[in-house]
Amino acid sequence: MPVLDFHIHLGRRHHLTERLIEYLTKDIGEEALRQADNITPEALSGFLQSQGIRHAVMLAEYTPKTTGIVPNEFVAEFCSQSDQLIPFCSINMQSEEDPGVQVENAVKKLGCRGIKLLPSYAHFYPDDPRILPAYEAASCLGIPVMFHTGTSLFPGSRVRYANPLLLDDVAEDFPNLTIIMCHAGRPFWYAESEWMLRRHRNTYIDIAGIPPNQLPAIFPKLEKLADRFVFGSDWPNFPSIQKQVSLVRELPLRHDIIEAILWENGARLLNLAP
Repeated sequence: MPVLDFHIHLGRRHHLTERLIEYLTKDIGEEALRQADNITPEALSGFLQSQGIRHAVMLAEYTPKTTGIVPNEFVAEFCSQSDQLIPFCSINMQSEEDPGVQVENAVKKLGCRGIKLLPSYAHFYPDDPRILPAYEAASCLGIPVMFHTGTSLFPGSRVRYANPLLLDDVAEDFPNLTIIMCHAGRPFWYAESEWMLRRHRNTYIDIAGIPPNQLPAIFPKLEKLADRFVFGSDWPNFPSIQKQVSLVRELPLRHDIIEAILWENGARLLNLAP
């Protein structure tokens, strides 16, 4: 069974804020930061293959108040070295350039195939009028938009921007926009995330950062909504992707449901070949 990892972070040390570097040094150690700083497309592709991953989404970030800036150009160039890697852009809310134009440039000029937004890191509400042109552009281009939802321990994050229910208006006003709720509002808003799946056909959940063995308990209607979940590892925050995949495969769910989570749902959203 092929596996698609929908949630991997890139970034060199110079992309990160000093506060985040200090936090990560205490949390994961200096050596882990050094490894991330020296990662190459070839090395990452080799690592992903060793973990059983066929394709993986690489995420840009424009969150200078919290984690830093991993530019769209850096992510696109990194991914251009390997067919295995899929670049997702982000949006600079401090830029004078229209967010819709930013999206069009990232897709048409850089080859990005989706968007990742972190409202609680960049301090804006998902229905902020400034960001709406980006949704219109993404809808027209047929690309998904990922939103960080739920908590974060990173210094500078603001959880009030991360409630999945804040996406209700966005999903209603942009019915052709594919919306992916990363982390499903962990841990306060799991029920709200599942409700969003029932309310809006254009919403999905990325299970990154959620203990896989807890999925059936967290989402009581998972089997009925199985076509709306995608697998994400949140690497390098969780170093072993293979272990997470194994835990998903061990769930007491039908084989077709597990296959949908690990590959089919995400592959459909990105138009990947079977």
